[in-house]
Amino acid sequence: MKRFFLFSSWIGLSAAAVYAATLFFELLPSQRIVGRPDAGLQWLRLELRLSDEQVAAISRLQEDYRPSCQGMCRKILTADTRLQELLRENRSITPEIQAAMAERDKLLSDCRQAFLRHVYAVSAQLSATQRQRYLTLVSDELLGIDATR
Repeated sequence: MKRFFLFSSWIGLSAAAVYAATLFFELLPSQRIVGRPDAGLQWLRLELRLSDEQVAAISRLQEDYRPSCQGMCRKILTADTRLQELLRENRSITPEIQAAMAERDKLLSDCRQAFLRHVYAVSAQLSATQRQRYLTLVSDELLGIDATR
């Protein structure tokens, strides 16, 4: 019985060590890029196995897109704040609330369209296989649709 217990303990410890090592080495590449200013681009490099030229081109696209994206985010936050104020001040739907909702919806739509233009500009830098993987990742995670259908 003692041998069985020792053998079972040894197997359990071995399994735990293999699991821990696998987890460590699977997460190691992503741990190196977390916290870096270009973490998203480095993740994309690993995920799609991008060349240095592709990374440089996509980095330029991201730098060009960033100011417009930040501007849209500020406008959306302002519209959200305005809508929240109107909702707190009123007890029913008013023309002002309707206008604020329409403005917010328009800003969100404009933002999605600009984002899609950026996504397609990035995808133009990729091979066909990389492009399909990228579009699937982006649509599944950010847009809530499946690009493969």
